[in-house]
Amino acid sequence: MIRLLLPLLVACSTAPTDTGDTGEDTDTGGDTDTGEPAPIVVAGSWVDNWGGSHLVDSTSWQNDGSVYAITQYDNTMGYAIAQNGADNAWNPNLWSRFDWGWVEGELIYCQTAYAAATEGEAMGTPPADLSSPGSGCGGYSWSVLRAPFSLTDGWDDAWGGEHVIDAFSWQMGTSSYSISEVDEAGRWAVAQNGAANEWNPSAWSRFDWAWDADASLYYCQTAYAAATEAEALATPAADAADLGGGCGGFSWTELRPMLSINGAWLDGWGGDHDVNAFAWTSGTSRFDITTADDGAGWLVAQNAATNEWSPGLWSRFDWTWDGDGGLWYCQTAYAATTEAEAIATPAADATDPATTGCGSFSWSALTAE
Repeated sequence: MIRLLLPLLVACSTAPTDTGDTGEDTDTGGDTDTGEPAPIVVAGSWVDNWGGSHLVDSTSWQNDGSVYAITQYDNTMGYAIAQNGADNAWNPNLWSRFDWGWVEGELIYCQTAYAAATEGEAMGTPPADLSSPGSGCGGYSWSVLRAPFSLTDGWDDAWGGEHVIDAFSWQMGTSSYSISEVDEAGRWAVAQNGAANEWNPSAWSRFDWAWDADASLYYCQTAYAAATEAEALATPAADAADLGGGCGGFSWTELRPMLSINGAWLDGWGGDHDVNAFAWTSGTSRFDITTADDGAGWLVAQNAATNEWSPGLWSRFDWTWDGDGGLWYCQTAYAATTEAEAIATPAADATDPATTGCGSFSWSALTAE
């Protein structure tokens, strides 16, 4: 069973509402007690199981840059008719029909018509078959719509692992977990382990997450081998008041957003670099990241106590891309006495990284290893 905790959407039925200005009826499938048409019940911001985003209100359905101007909808029957936008990449100015419904509490939709010549032709398109969500959308499966997930992003963890999370899955390295239920307010999700996972394939997991006083994100895989979804759901939440030991006797794991320069790199001097959100490793030297601004292209890190040069002091790294997409970096500070001093170090000059700007030297080019 796949479920998502969503706001309850209620449809009510009345006669079509005469707009009075075009002579046409707009059937909303419901009205308010003020006599105004009821809003379309699928209004909101959504993501689908193909990675698309949707923004729906009573006048338009927007999907990844394409706009469909809704001319009529029926909440009871679960459909909307809309004209494709003139600037849409596909079938501009033609007409579409959207059908929607709920299966086991999950909202699904089908763009049943997408290139009808007229509004009437779109309206006359037979509705998608809600009784067959796997093939009732013109021979294809209906698409699932879920509310956006606050953890949607790519993340690094404190143990060197990588996580890619969206409303439908939690990918952890080579292991995948298909999310069936999520509670944003409760900060937990339940998911089925992938059949190809090395550990506990096809069993069920529960993930809890929390933020500490510094707004750092932590997670705990509270259950990882539950026999059923119900068992995973019944697993008690991890103790967010004890991030140091409240994850089944172990510490919770910190997550940080991946940096745009994550990866393994070679510099022009024969050095190798490995970068993630927690550390910049250069040869045998390690720099533990405490502050980063990925948009501005800099981070501050403490030099490891075992580094040959300036152990225990602080460094600042700046990076930039040139006009050809090449990546350059400068270790702008390497022996600051405090984190604050490293943060206050002026950024390197990115005007001409190939020639100058890193003190009196050029920046160093990085190429993917």
